[in-house]
Amino acid sequence: MELPKILGISGGILMTLGLLFGWIVFPMMLKSQINSAMALQKDSETRGMWAKLPIPIDFKVYLFNVSNPIGIQNGEIPIVHEIGPYFYDEYKEKINLEDRESDDTVEYNQRITWYFNPSKSFGLTGDEEVVVSHLLILGMIMKTAHDKPAMLSLLGKAIDSIFGKPESVFVRVKARDILFDGLPIDCNVKDFAGSAVCATLKGQAKDFVVVGDNLYQFSVFGHKNGTVIPERMRVIRGIKNVKDVGRVVEWNGQPALTVWPEDHCNAYNGTDSTIFPPFFEKEQDVVSFAPDLCRSLGARYQGPTQVKGIPANHYTADLGDMSTHPEEKCFCPTPETCLKKGVYDLSKCVGVPIIASLPHLYLADPSYLETVRGLQPVQEDHEIFLDFEPMTGTPMSARKRLQFNMFLYPVSKSRLMKTFPSALLPLFWVEEGLLLPDDFINKLKSAFHMISIVGFIKWSMVLLGLSIVGAAGGLYYKRHMTQSKLTVSTVSPKSESRKDTGQEKKWPLNINTIQAATVPSSLDRN
Repeated sequence: MELPKILGISGGILMTLGLLFGWIVFPMMLKSQINSAMALQKDSETRGMWAKLPIPIDFKVYLFNVSNPIGIQNGEIPIVHEIGPYFYDEYKEKINLEDRESDDTVEYNQRITWYFNPSKSFGLTGDEEVVVSHLLILGMIMKTAHDKPAMLSLLGKAIDSIFGKPESVFVRVKARDILFDGLPIDCNVKDFAGSAVCATLKGQAKDFVVVGDNLYQFSVFGHKNGTVIPERMRVIRGIKNVKDVGRVVEWNGQPALTVWPEDHCNAYNGTDSTIFPPFFEKEQDVVSFAPDLCRSLGARYQGPTQVKGIPANHYTADLGDMSTHPEEKCFCPTPETCLKKGVYDLSKCVGVPIIASLPHLYLADPSYLETVRGLQPVQEDHEIFLDFEPMTGTPMSARKRLQFNMFLYPVSKSRLMKTFPSALLPLFWVEEGLLLPDDFINKLKSAFHMISIVGFIKWSMVLLGLSIVGAAGGLYYKRHMTQSKLTVSTVSPKSESRKDTGQEKKWPLNINTIQAATVPSSLDRN
């Protein structure tokens, strides 16, 4: 076989192999491996990490110290000052896992444990005295004023009995007491009002720490620390279809919430926020269901970014605007009343008149900021964001931030709040954050390194094959031109010796001699 044909066939085979391997075979193998690795199969590495993250999540708490408690009681605008962060190492664990093969799901409870980390708390110890609202007293007054205003007089007597006739809804306490250690609730009372309210409080005992007979402690997080959340979550394992991995299908035994008036607000959209499907399109929102908010939240794509050298997609989230977005109208407190942009009423979800927002009312309607002083919303410090590696569905860096507030207004039938101003009072805000450590990042880098090597190989094979085919074409063309080239010969007059007369005969030199030689002489005479 001729050399050009050998080179052409060899180059074509090499180029075809490069195309097949680089663009078909390897992507299929990679996709298959990732899909298999991301499913929540029993005893798999992914499931182990999903069930119990081996690294702590950063948990920061910021309290708002009230600078003018007496002024607020006289109708002044609240002035607050942020104190924090109080830094905790947060460990989340899924326990009591139960698989169901029929619908490819797994059900679990969750346990959250916090450990105070003084080395990251910038000198704060938790012993700092702060002036904050007594959340239980303020919450009871505001809820009763909204739901059953006729009961305010009875509630006032109960508060005096249980809490020893407080002079204000604001208290000076240690930070650790309001966060974890607890404020005392003494239900060893005999009067009718106190006994009635204590009976109601005992029905909510899961929100308190029991320290004795009729003695409780109330704090923001103490009752949750190290305890198992009784409500169970059911999610899809993704073994049958990895695109559904982590998607919530049931919460607390129900296929949907019953909190809101419309089905789409009650639906469980997205995952449980701890795992996401691979090969995520950036145009898709990253959606997860948040039980503490009784709703799903979606993060929207903002642009490309990098985390420790690995390319990622940057997403941000907010609490929306129920006052203008028709699909969010069902989150309004009543069909006739809606909160403005950036705030979210949690009353129906948690049973307490708490208003959620982003920290420092970031992205909230400016009218709310006008009711309080001391807040300085900054995007970098206060937005919710997620940096997401789309190929493996890995959250590489994330910050979930949420502030808890309470509306204040004058309550004429309450001794403690008769002359209060109308304001949105910030109470505290929290941040859950995660940045993957280097050992996890290195695993991702290894995968990307392999992809880079395969990319180099496939392009090398294609380009080398193309070069060989080009060289074969060049040789064939050169050989073809050589064989088909015409050799031009020069023809010149030659003499021929003739012996007839003994003299050389000349070739005719012009047409006249030719004619003369051919015309008969007899015709010439005439």
